[in-house]
Amino acid sequence: MLFGTVTEEGTEEPVPYAEVFIVQTGQGTTTDVQGRFVFAELCEGEYTVQCHHIGCSHLSAEIKVVGETNLCFHLQHESVNLSEIVVHEKAVELPSTQAERSIEGEKLAAAKGQTMGDLLKTLPGVTTLNTGSGIAKPVIRGLHSSRVLLLNNGVRQEGQQWGSEHAPEIDPYIADRVTVVYGANSVRYGADALGGVVLVEPRALRSEPGLGGEANLAAFSNGRVGVASAMLEGSSKLEARNSKLSYRVQGTFKRGGDQRTPGYFLKNTGVREINYSAALGLERERWNTDVFFSQFFTDIGVYRGSHIGNLTDLQNAIERGRPMEDGSFSYQLGRPLQRVAHYLLKAKSEVKTGTAGKLSMQYARQFNRRGEFDAHRRFGDLPSNLDEPEMLFEITTHSLDLTWEHKSWRHLTGSLGAQGIAQRNTTDRGGLIPDFESQTAGVFWIERWRKYPFPLEFEAGARYDLRWMDVQNRGNEVIDKQLDFRNLSGTMGVVYKLAEQFDIKLHWGSAWRAPNVNELYSDGVHHGSASYEKGRTDLVPERAQSTNLSFDFDNGRSFNANLALYRNVIRDFVYLRPQAEPVLTIRGAFPAFAYDQADARLMGFDWNAAWKPAVKWELSSSASVLRAWNKRDGEWLALMPADRFQLGLRFSPTEKKDGIAEGNQTYLKMSVEQVLEQTRVPANQDFAPAPNAFTLVNFEAGMGLPIRTPQSRGIGTSSATSNRLTLSLTIQNLFNTAYRDYLNRLRYFSQEAGRNVSVRLKYSF
Repeated sequence: MLFGTVTEEGTEEPVPYAEVFIVQTGQGTTTDVQGRFVFAELCEGEYTVQCHHIGCSHLSAEIKVVGETNLCFHLQHESVNLSEIVVHEKAVELPSTQAERSIEGEKLAAAKGQTMGDLLKTLPGVTTLNTGSGIAKPVIRGLHSSRVLLLNNGVRQEGQQWGSEHAPEIDPYIADRVTVVYGANSVRYGADALGGVVLVEPRALRSEPGLGGEANLAAFSNGRVGVASAMLEGSSKLEARNSKLSYRVQGTFKRGGDQRTPGYFLKNTGVREINYSAALGLERERWNTDVFFSQFFTDIGVYRGSHIGNLTDLQNAIERGRPMEDGSFSYQLGRPLQRVAHYLLKAKSEVKTGTAGKLSMQYARQFNRRGEFDAHRRFGDLPSNLDEPEMLFEITTHSLDLTWEHKSWRHLTGSLGAQGIAQRNTTDRGGLIPDFESQTAGVFWIERWRKYPFPLEFEAGARYDLRWMDVQNRGNEVIDKQLDFRNLSGTMGVVYKLAEQFDIKLHWGSAWRAPNVNELYSDGVHHGSASYEKGRTDLVPERAQSTNLSFDFDNGRSFNANLALYRNVIRDFVYLRPQAEPVLTIRGAFPAFAYDQADARLMGFDWNAAWKPAVKWELSSSASVLRAWNKRDGEWLALMPADRFQLGLRFSPTEKKDGIAEGNQTYLKMSVEQVLEQTRVPANQDFAPAPNAFTLVNFEAGMGLPIRTPQSRGIGTSSATSNRLTLSLTIQNLFNTAYRDYLNRLRYFSQEAGRNVSVRLKYSF
């Protein structure tokens, strides 16, 4: 037996509630009000005994227990001088008047390592327009490309995004949260947002002094893809009063080879990606400023079987539906191929304008270079190197945003702002689109009325944009056209809180979009999508009238659900119409598409819900249904998503009523996704009928492991620390189902990729 007392050095006063711990056995106890402790059941032997009390020095002693052994600790008080405490306040974020959904936390971690498009399609109403197995572009309620704005760290992403296979040049490992805002939203984010907005938001720079970070590893069986990403961040207080300097560096490397369908490999479908970013922030009492830089670089192989030499071979390839040679796995990237580089530099400053609000100014420069390498050449053999692309596009964008946000005045909060964008685009190789310059200017004003506890909230806004374009030459062809577009956008929204747990949102938006240069002047083979595209010079701007009605219910415990109904009427809708006959060029035979314009109506609903019938179980469901009608021709619109339904069951053995730390949960999830056949297609406007319906079964599992550091092994400390190891396993297409997706531009030639097992490892410190 071991017993004893703990007293204060010098005064010999007893120290109550001190912690006494035996290292070898893990036994611990606390002293009573007289400073006494006892270990009644302790065998004789040698032990290390530690003693600790808040405000006192830590003591440790090596002792030998023989019979009844008495031990006395004398603790010395430590002087603790508290430094200045700064309290940061942040207003409660008001619910958006528009339908929106976010991916963050566990769901975001379980999807990283994929493309941004594949990550987003886990949300209801979001699908992807694919070019083969490696290129995915987000589609929101049937709209994509320039009708969907992407904001990367607050900057409108500007690249060669007009192509259906031009995937977003954004590293998903940058994001801490990804939000999709559905419906027309041009007032707040700028012209063109007819379909919605995707917000890619990194987490705020570190505020606590010290260092932290994370390391990520991911491996995917299909394509034998490996991904490594790491991030290091820190913060320190400067000598200047109330100043803080924060920083972050991050990088990602990705390498993958040929994808495999359930029956064969897809030759030349590998990927190579190298990304990095850095951020620096300086914060003072009334203002802050930050600088961000990122580089995204990727080589993406395009399925070799999609480039055909003549019309007969093209028709045979479509009828055959698979490669003539199965081939074998390879990491080699050859022609056809895309090589894309995107650079972003952003500087932003914010200053408090008295007690009235906040003024922010942001400047950004982006440079995007896209090279497309053909599988054919005019004369002679195909070169073995990738030094000379057949098409090379470069675009430089400068943007300046000025915004003033004012605090509540007579129950009104709002913002006023102005935006300017200047672009220069050159087509250094190839002649698909001409060189052009463009300038865009816009001003907006948004106000929101809210008076607690009145259940209604109102929001309204207006915006005016002007876009000027100078279209120059395409190769030796002289175009020399000056185009001028200008128009108004507007928005109105209402939030009605029917009960504490139930919100109803009604939103109306009017937005417009000027036709892109490719829609006006494309004329040639688009190698990335293996198609021939022809523009129309008489296209006029689109005008959309979007209405959204959504119902949100969340009881905060066992059930939450959302139903969103929408109707989007677009006058002069620009779309690619498949042509009846393919086109034979000196570079081969290609499916042909021409840009056309018609009035369109897109309407449907999105649904998602989660129910916990028991503490450790959760049942989830989602659905997306869209009907897209060509009002001019009285037929369905082509290339629209088919109806999709999903059902999932999740089991969390570590779940507790009061919850546990995020990332420490262990969970298992099984989900079933059903995609119906797209029967609503225009007649005689496609090279092959829409593919059959298909069902996919997916599996997920994950667990978090707290890591004990040397500092956490003292007396009275918890084993849970800020360091954490997270493991996850995902199996997509568990049963290796063979299927084709209607929105894959290469569905004519091959099936979709088969089963894909992925393992992810994340260490946070």
